[in-house]
Amino acid sequence: MKQEGTLSSGITIFAGRFGSGKSEVAINFAISLASRAESGPSASGVFLIDLDVVTPYFRLREMAEEMSGKGVQVIAPAEVGRYLDTPAITPQILGAIQQPARPVVIDVGGDKQGARVLGLYGPAIRQRGYVLHFVVNPYRPFTDTLEGLVRSIAEIEAGARLRVSSLVSNPNLREETTLEHIRVGHARIEGFAKELGLPIAFIGVERRWVESLRGNEFQQPVLALDRHFVMAWE
Repeated sequence: MKQEGTLSSGITIFAGRFGSGKSEVAINFAISLASRAESGPSASGVFLIDLDVVTPYFRLREMAEEMSGKGVQVIAPAEVGRYLDTPAITPQILGAIQQPARPVVIDVGGDKQGARVLGLYGPAIRQRGYVLHFVVNPYRPFTDTLEGLVRSIAEIEAGARLRVSSLVSNPNLREETTLEHIRVGHARIEGFAKELGLPIAFIGVERRWVESLRGNEFQQPVLALDRHFVMAWE
């Protein structure tokens, strides 16, 4: 099976609605970037910036020490800043975005508030160059219809003043996921992508299912996902 791809030295942004799995995708993508450096985990590493000030369940900052051992440096706003009505630019985040040597992965909420935070760094992001992936789980509200997906993407683009480059397909029902859910859900996302005129960058598939999928079943590359976040009720 094709594996997700290119070792980027630029900025890769992942946005998505609650339940899309975007934080899992972002962290697995960052680890993949770091591990595919020339000699194992990169000496310089990858910056993983947590700009998701919306969702309280998933905090990349809580995994900073674990990620450091995998070549990923987590950067997040100061704790006090996340409770302010008007978010401010954090020098450490801005510095990571502006440096040219290390890949940067950004995890951001996929609604108006998330877009507003991302927009603070818009000029620096545009200057360096970026790709903005919108992570889609067709089994979750807001992105289970084409109309909902169009509205969600429009909110991000208007608030951040950045353009969505592509979709990331992440069809799942967490522990209830079956191979059929993955196949049917991805087919729906392919339909969305065609209507939107956007490519699908890759498919996120939980690692336990990767070997069960036929070798060339999907046209797009596959990123094997290891679960790093567990809900309190699981």
